[in-house]
Amino acid sequence: MARHLDHQESIVQQIQAGDRDLRERFIADSIPFIKGAVRRVTHAYFIDQDDEFSLALEAFDAAISHFKSDQNVPFEPYALLLIKNRILNWIRSQQKHPPTVSLSEQETEDGLALDERLADPHSGQIQENLEFEDDMARVEAQLSLFGFTMLDLADKLPRHQDSRRLCIRIARQLSAADPLYQNMLQRRRLPCAELARLSGTPLKTVEKNRATIILLALLIRSDLQVIHTYLAAFTREESI
Repeated sequence: MARHLDHQESIVQQIQAGDRDLRERFIADSIPFIKGAVRRVTHAYFIDQDDEFSLALEAFDAAISHFKSDQNVPFEPYALLLIKNRILNWIRSQQKHPPTVSLSEQETEDGLALDERLADPHSGQIQENLEFEDDMARVEAQLSLFGFTMLDLADKLPRHQDSRRLCIRIARQLSAADPLYQNMLQRRRLPCAELARLSGTPLKTVEKNRATIILLALLIRSDLQVIHTYLAAFTREESI
């Protein structure tokens, strides 16, 4: 059964259906939230004229366009992670390449301003990078509902190859069993007992690898093609 949409998500759906005036009002009403997200990343207070604030507005607008209510991720956590990732990626790029002009003044090879190019749905590699960022933000937002972050899981991933292969197999079985997968999303916990029976794996083993299985299942059900390619290659190597 689908999760009941909250007020914000209902607004986003109306905007996605074509209500442009509502989009403008929603963004204006969400300025305090957007500023708060910027301050959480930059630890600065006066941010109205900063590039980071402009990037946050763009990221919030993108979150409205790309939000998917059927992913069982509330809108605000999703928008927050998209803003955070957009700003952090920009900060990293500035450290490598000090800016000389603003985003709206920078031109790409075809003469378009960079902010116009970012909005162009046919912008090639840049668009692919933004789509990857968007998909990763969605996975991170889902993961946060279980009380984990990507950094939290760095030390939880199995070191042994057999354990990694087992987690991938269980995660694939979970992602393929849609009722079980949706149950996990709705209840925000791994259905360990049911998954142990489905996979023929001892319950203690499933519980021990709970965080890894959740992450892998979310990645498998995502649109991240690079993840699917990696998991397929890893499985082939492990089977040799």
